[in-house]
Amino acid sequence: MTADASLHDPLAATLAQAERKLLLGLLPSGLQGLVLQVPGPWPALPMDDVGGRAWSVVMAPAPGSGTALCGDLKAWPVASASAAVVILRHVLEQVDDPAPVLAEAERVLMPFGRLLVAGFNPWSLCGLRGLAERFGPHPRDWWPEHLRSVNELRHALSCLPMQVEDVTTAFFRLPLERRWALHHSQLMERIGPRLLPRAGGVYCLAASKRQFAVRPLRVQWQRKPVYARRPLRVPAGRMAA
Repeated sequence: MTADASLHDPLAATLAQAERKLLLGLLPSGLQGLVLQVPGPWPALPMDDVGGRAWSVVMAPAPGSGTALCGDLKAWPVASASAAVVILRHVLEQVDDPAPVLAEAERVLMPFGRLLVAGFNPWSLCGLRGLAERFGPHPRDWWPEHLRSVNELRHALSCLPMQVEDVTTAFFRLPLERRWALHHSQLMERIGPRLLPRAGGVYCLAASKRQFAVRPLRVQWQRKPVYARRPLRVPAGRMAA
């Protein structure tokens, strides 16, 4: 989905706006360094509102508008430990196995760098709408092929030196494309976070790359006492026979 297409789809535009607030809220303050974005079928996150000395690079499997890098999702053309933040926006929902993509994200992250993963919550109204779109007669190209739950991502990240720090959700209203339906269901945005905080239509997971300190072990040799014969003492004035 392109940025122009999202403007003509009220549901997509509302989802993108809610997701943008979540992602911007999870970015570290005073961000410096490379922000690598892999947006998938969604437009890349604009970095104009982000302070600090950060610059953004967009990577995609195929050339497109605003894409700076093209490469395989299982082998990124990015140096290891070079990115301060990696943003995966609905990318894991387009692949059969998310483990190789997460492994590449961990590889390019700097020590203590942050990984942001955005996706549709399968246990929400958006998850039900995604199933209806998938088996419907005219599915939209931006609805996911594979719904990934937060628990599934936690399990995949547990196999890597990554630590999940925060999970936030948004979009509790009805996922309908009519503007009047989106407008009249705004009340659910105030009630939903209080009653069912984990039932938002979209989620954003934040994880950091752990760095283990390695100290060289010094062998402590144990000193053993050395026993030797003492010299024979002869009393004064006495000659040895």
